[in-house]
Amino acid sequence: MKLRTKITLLTTAIAVSVVFFTLLPIRAVVINAFRGELEKKAVSIAGNLSDRIANHILLKDYFQTAKALKEVLDKEKDLEYIFVTNEEGKVFAHTFNKGTPPDILTWNPLYNKAINIQLLDTEKGYIRDVGMNVFQGTKSELHLGIREDSLSRTLAKMRYLTIPVIMAVILLAVIASFILSRLITNPLKKFVEFTKVLGQGEFGVKVDVPYGDEIGYLARNFNTLSMQLKSAKEKMEEAYTYTHLLQAEKLSSIGQISAGLAHELKNPMTTLKMMFQAFKEQPDMTKEDAEVINNEIEKIDQILTNFLGFVKQKGFHFSRVDLNALIDRVLSVATFDIGSSGIVVQKDLLDALPVVKADRALLEQVFLNLVLNAVQAMPGGGEMRISGKSDDRFAEVMIWDKGVGIPSGIRSKIFDPFFTTKDEGTGLGLSIAYNIIKSHGGNLFFNSNEGAGTVFTVRLPKEVEDG
Repeated sequence: MKLRTKITLLTTAIAVSVVFFTLLPIRAVVINAFRGELEKKAVSIAGNLSDRIANHILLKDYFQTAKALKEVLDKEKDLEYIFVTNEEGKVFAHTFNKGTPPDILTWNPLYNKAINIQLLDTEKGYIRDVGMNVFQGTKSELHLGIREDSLSRTLAKMRYLTIPVIMAVILLAVIASFILSRLITNPLKKFVEFTKVLGQGEFGVKVDVPYGDEIGYLARNFNTLSMQLKSAKEKMEEAYTYTHLLQAEKLSSIGQISAGLAHELKNPMTTLKMMFQAFKEQPDMTKEDAEVINNEIEKIDQILTNFLGFVKQKGFHFSRVDLNALIDRVLSVATFDIGSSGIVVQKDLLDALPVVKADRALLEQVFLNLVLNAVQAMPGGGEMRISGKSDDRFAEVMIWDKGVGIPSGIRSKIFDPFFTTKDEGTGLGLSIAYNIIKSHGGNLFFNSNEGAGTVFTVRLPKEVEDG
């Protein structure tokens, strides 16, 4: 059974039930009120008739008494019968056509009461017998039976009126329930179709329910969910694409590193091969030959050491590092290279640099590499400038040289492993430095002008104070 049919049947049943349970109390109130009025009317008729025939009963005037009873019976259409007893309690006059019933005096005995009303179940239906004492202290009683014909007619009229009302209510209930079901089921159909679309992965669509009630609120939440799912899907696709690109880049890097490593190892290995080939023909080894072999082996060892430093994940030993003191130590280590090249070092604003949390030995390696690169960029001497600054989150150290600068064509390769413009060197120094700074949550970048010099900037996060 469809939801619309269920709503229609439920609404109709509720409407009919409300009407039915409303009419029942109304019918009961009408019946009780009508019967009350009927009893009042019977008591009034009995009282007036009792006063009228009292003297006739005392005078034993049957004719006048019977005449009075018949006049009242003809006048009041609701009366079924009237009878009266004398002082001895015997029936004195009545309106029965075929004589008095044998047990008439037992229908509604007064038992010394002034008035008594009894509901009788007769062949002609329910009749209310109103008995009234004519003379106090005697057995003279007046009884009249009043039918409920008017009540029956009234109830019949009520039925004739209520049946159309019930039918009209049912019709209105069906119409209202149909409209209500459309107002509810139509948006629900849209929601069902909407969930099917979402189930197919078509995120970002919206359900059009322009209501300001709870259904509209639900529609807006569904639309928000759809947009969030679309955004999440796009992010997942981006992450998936990025992961594949990163994997491809890693494979490419591995290829470049392998090619670079093979190239760097080829020259010393070729020299060693030639030397050992010569030893086969000439077993004697001179001191010069031994030095050549030793130098080539040291070169291979240096290449492999740098390579392992690049690819191997080293455990960090973090501590509080004073950048100013660390720069002084690096300059002290590089004193010979700086002095022999005729370079003057100028320091600016390093005293104000904050403390950072880092691996001291690795940072010394980074800055020593950058200082020596600056020295090699100015073979004819010049000025090296080391400056610093900080903001709310980071501390920066800049190392300036006034060399020839880095050509624009190779700037994108500066941090690539095994890329170098020097006759001697492995091309891993800047790559290792870049990875170290990145591992500290910072960044290493440079600016260069050809013919004017280069500045390398080390950016490190400041130490976060607890509390």
